[in-house]
Amino acid sequence: MEHINWLSFTGSLTEKMEQQSGHAMTVELLSQGMAPVYKEERQLLKLLPREWAWVRAVKLYLGGEPWVVARTVVPPYSFQGEVNRLKLLKNKPLGPLLFHRLNAKRCDIAFERVQQAHWSTGLQQQRFSDPLWCRRSLFYVNHQPLLLRELFLPEHPVYDHEK
Repeated sequence: MEHINWLSFTGSLTEKMEQQSGHAMTVELLSQGMAPVYKEERQLLKLLPREWAWVRAVKLYLGGEPWVVARTVVPPYSFQGEVNRLKLLKNKPLGPLLFHRLNAKRCDIAFERVQQAHWSTGLQQQRFSDPLWCRRSLFYVNHQPLLLRELFLPEHPVYDHEK
């Protein structure tokens, strides 16, 4: 059940993936800025209909292979103090900032298999032959919410037991 270890891991996924692969992570910034949010995201973050949030989408590579596409959603009211550093990440991983600088607390984690990744820039309309694991985490930084969704791509070791 190695896939459960990856999906339920509560520490920094960045650090775990770098340790597993033996490579430093490379981050491709797909999009960043104010954007509409999906219904599930709006409900989890208690946003009003048609209320936008700050959204950052990235693709994470290890050893030149794409392992994860991640989407971070932050309501405007959550940008206080150190949280503003999120806007400066660009092509740097979120993990070190989230876990070491912001002292984020993960309050909810859920995962499921998805057939189509419709929520992330860079993967729109892309279908995969097999369902992929998707993980959703709700964090709190200074009592303010932040949502992180991660889609584990076929090259990720979460699928090693299926090969």
